[in-house]
Amino acid sequence: MKKVLPFIKEHRYFSLFIMCMACALFEIFGFWKGFFNHPPQMFFACGFVFVIFFAAFRIVTNNPLDEKTIIFLIFVLGFLFRLTYIHETSYLIRQHDVGGKNGHYEYIMKFFNHQKLPDINIKSAWQYYQPPVWHYICALFLHIQVSLGIAIKTALENLQLITLFCSSAIMLVSYKLFKLFGIKKNALIIAFSVIAFHPTFIILSGSINNDVLSLLLALVSVYLAVKWYREPKFSTILLLALSIGFSMGVKLSGGLISVGVAVLFAIRLFGKKINNKLNLIGQFASFGVLCVPIALWWQVRNYIRFGIPFTYVPMLSNTNSQYIGFRSTFERLFDFSSLFENGVYPARAIESKAEFFEYYEYNIPLGALKTSVFGEYYIGFESVVGRFFANILFYSALILVVISLIAAVYLVVKAIKNKKINESFSVSELYFILICHIVIVFSYIKFCFEFAHFCTMDFRYIAMTVVFGALYLGLLMNGREKNNKMFDKVLNYSVITTLVLFAVSSIALYVTVG
Repeated sequence: MKKVLPFIKEHRYFSLFIMCMACALFEIFGFWKGFFNHPPQMFFACGFVFVIFFAAFRIVTNNPLDEKTIIFLIFVLGFLFRLTYIHETSYLIRQHDVGGKNGHYEYIMKFFNHQKLPDINIKSAWQYYQPPVWHYICALFLHIQVSLGIAIKTALENLQLITLFCSSAIMLVSYKLFKLFGIKKNALIIAFSVIAFHPTFIILSGSINNDVLSLLLALVSVYLAVKWYREPKFSTILLLALSIGFSMGVKLSGGLISVGVAVLFAIRLFGKKINNKLNLIGQFASFGVLCVPIALWWQVRNYIRFGIPFTYVPMLSNTNSQYIGFRSTFERLFDFSSLFENGVYPARAIESKAEFFEYYEYNIPLGALKTSVFGEYYIGFESVVGRFFANILFYSALILVVISLIAAVYLVVKAIKNKKINESFSVSELYFILICHIVIVFSYIKFCFEFAHFCTMDFRYIAMTVVFGALYLGLLMNGREKNNKMFDKVLNYSVITTLVLFAVSSIALYVTVG
């Protein structure tokens, strides 16, 4: 006990996090004892208990939990969270554009059965406008499994192992990015926890379309771009070319970060720190030669063969029930009345299983926030306890979003005023992140207006902004645990409390209720 109490005092935020998580989850599992009949949920419960006992063992043996150990434990919980989710969720449940004629499932099976590119006009085949890299990878994984004697039905379920890997890798790359920007200790734990427990990445861990791999590669590109900016090496820029190229080769929108990358290139080229401009020009030329063919070969092929524009996306009919184009611009951007009329779940007219909604969600900011934590679904909708946690999840997410946006503004003002934020990164690198963020959000809003249907507001199109938001939050909190100012104390406790509620409610919904 003499060793435990000083540890709790020194690491009060982590201790608070663990205690709240333990109390909430044990209450949840105690309330639904019948759920222990489901192996995946029992597996997560055992994993959670293992993490608690591991932490307790370190404390008792006078081996304090350092930053890396805590991050590792959170990663373990995040991985178990994702693993439990895919065990509970079929490859046909909570999917995007997977089923139906010419959906992602059929696209994958075309490669599996025929081992060649679809030889049809992609305008007549729904999801075939998407580059085929992801579908080829999935088909190859199916072939490997079937050759080992695994039944095709089981092999299809196992495709979620690829998405599990990608979602888990997003945690690791996010961690590396946060470290690159000098985020440490409590601030790093806070930022990393957002990624580990955010429902968007949980849903994507079981979604067998091409979103999660493109997102992973785009995030790797952001990391490599900052690395290259600090030390412009040929090897780094070639890796950057591959990551951006394959991100676009999986899904064209993976190239949205290229605007920010181009700005970094320009700053380096026209800056004063690099004397050998010819070396940079050679690097840029090599980047283009490697990146462009990988990124755009599918679009070039379809343009040559079928005259299809590079940015072609199939459009739902205006007679479709999801059409919301009749809503005014003010309603799409500033009318938040849906939150008070329909609650925290995204309204889907008569498609809800549990309750009748009179219209589809139409406000873009509200739609983005709702789908960021629930997707287009109704996790826990049919139970009182589920709705309770859904409300906690939504409003805690809202608070974290507001704080992260305030943090972004604070960082920009500080950068403009002082020309520097800290020793770990330059103002140009912060502007790079901001440019990527703005381009992604602007593209999303433009997409929502051009394709005015409910489904286009799904947050998965801008999932990268979760990482950026966590980065701003981490930079805002960096070093504040050392300050004794009242504002910093209140901010610390507020963020920690909100994050605990966010993580607990996310786990409660997607492991037990959902």
